[in-house]
Amino acid sequence: MPQPLVSVIIPTYNSEKYLAEAITSALSQSYHNIEVIVVDDGSTDNSLTIAKSFESKKVKVFSQQNKGAGCARNKGLSQATGNYIQYLDSDDRLSPDKIAMQLAVLEKNEGKIAVCSTIHFNGDSLTPANIPSPYEDSFLYDDDDPVHFLTDLLGGYREHGSMIAIHAWLIPKEIIDKAGPWNEELTIDDDGEYFCRIILGSKGILKTPGISYYRKYQDPDKIVAYKQNKEKLFKSALKAVLLKRDYLRSRTNNQYAQRAIHRQLMQLAVLFYIDQPALYQQVEKELKHYPAYKFKPVLGGRAINFISGLFGWKVSKILQYYYAKMLRK
Repeated sequence: MPQPLVSVIIPTYNSEKYLAEAITSALSQSYHNIEVIVVDDGSTDNSLTIAKSFESKKVKVFSQQNKGAGCARNKGLSQATGNYIQYLDSDDRLSPDKIAMQLAVLEKNEGKIAVCSTIHFNGDSLTPANIPSPYEDSFLYDDDDPVHFLTDLLGGYREHGSMIAIHAWLIPKEIIDKAGPWNEELTIDDDGEYFCRIILGSKGILKTPGISYYRKYQDPDKIVAYKQNKEKLFKSALKAVLLKRDYLRSRTNNQYAQRAIHRQLMQLAVLFYIDQPALYQQVEKELKHYPAYKFKPVLGGRAINFISGLFGWKVSKILQYYYAKMLRK
């Protein structure tokens, strides 16, 4: 039997420092029947040149005007010929056995998707001492019920939910096709909205060995872009949550699913309060459709969270606002 082809899709924008490392981690997989598709999203640094230095029968490179990561991933999907899709951001990495481990179980479990643990590390500080987060790992398990898995991930069964890095997944192409393309209108939480569709479109989730490495670092360009486009980003965050609500509601509207969406909305309420009053009012309107589930936001350090526990998160947010304003003087 021929080995299935895995397409590794890498969108990149001004990632010259780490792009070669990401591509190399894809090419260094112990499973060899892969193609790497790099889509440069209008970079102004040397990212495209670096990508082209890897160009070969195994590595395809495309470029486009700057339209966002979702659009770049859709471009990669349109060029992919693999039976499975592996997403990989240009500053992240995969362990050499990641794809092999996941493919081994997916080939025996039609219609399912695979997920692995993620190690978070700062900048260039990845060492053998870095391990996956036990908290995040508690949300990763075999589950034949995608609705249950997603509800848990969004916080329906616990005090808090979790996140999964996009490159932790390996997904059969037929599930990708059924879920539809990345929503190019979303500029934040586009991955949360997309993988909500992917999870619900599967027959279950399989937790496998192998590691995805998620690099955390302060990117000055991203910080500036966030400050300049804050309202647009916040509108995207609200739209993504409302879409996730609709997807989950189409499958179930039990109390746990309602609690999960309530938690997502409450996170936005905390984010929008003071800073985005119009969006905050929209969230408050949505929250009226849900019971007042217990919600305990994490606002910062121990002191501010203690104040939040005593006087409520709104008081704490006001104190944070005026304290930050005082520091800027």
